[in-house]
Amino acid sequence: MDLLASIPVTAVGILLAGGLVVAGAPLFAMGRRALVLRRVLGSLAERPLGRDLSGWVHVRGRVALLSPLFAPLSGRPCAGFKLEVSGENSRVGGVVSDWRPFRLEHEDAYAFVSSDGAAWQAPVTGERSLPASEPLPERLAELLASRPETRWLRDRRATLHAVERALEAGAEVSVLGLARHEGVTARAERVRLAATGTDDGLTMEVEASHDRRVSTGAELWIGSGEDVMPGVHVFTSAADASLLRPSRWLVALVGVGPLLTLVGLLYLARAAGPLVAGRF
Repeated sequence: MDLLASIPVTAVGILLAGGLVVAGAPLFAMGRRALVLRRVLGSLAERPLGRDLSGWVHVRGRVALLSPLFAPLSGRPCAGFKLEVSGENSRVGGVVSDWRPFRLEHEDAYAFVSSDGAAWQAPVTGERSLPASEPLPERLAELLASRPETRWLRDRRATLHAVERALEAGAEVSVLGLARHEGVTARAERVRLAATGTDDGLTMEVEASHDRRVSTGAELWIGSGEDVMPGVHVFTSAADASLLRPSRWLVALVGVGPLLTLVGLLYLARAAGPLVAGRF
């Protein structure tokens, strides 16, 4: 408080103090997330996928597809791909990607891996030079047209260099995320069949009731850790989860945030002292 007393009260000081008060809360939240994530990752070790999982996991298994998807250059079936495109001798370029949920399998155990906000590490599975004079497959042309950077390069008849990274079906991967069991429901219809017809044949009339949902059990999903880790991490090579731990400087925000808020409040209280005293 003696240090604050030596600082003159000015309009700029009041603005800065208000900024410290406002910034303290988000900085504390960032530090708290970093602290929780650091503790979680420090306690995890990679292991094969099992049946009974819950909470934070770091498991390994094989990729099985839930929907058909093919990599644009290699044409191999995959759960997702990233196409890095740039102009030859140019810094202009863009990235086209498509990541989808997949099923992780190991022996008789399986889990579904969410693609929402996922960070996937995939190896290079294809590389190709695309001259402007060369006709492109329809699918590849659509992908390049979906990004303004690559569309701009194609419009200027530039030769493109494309690098494909795909998570191929059957690949062994390591998955880091939050495991939870989610209920699965299916839509069911109750039908009533009435047989009508003539001597020439038989006609069936179908009358369906209102749709209803029935539970088919709970499936294991591995996804984001909500506000702690926004997306699941998928690695195609051996990965040490501890390498993803936030730095100690980021964890220090747990204390820095409240300290900044306290300093700002004390300064504002000192600035408001004469105003409050003048009312009495």
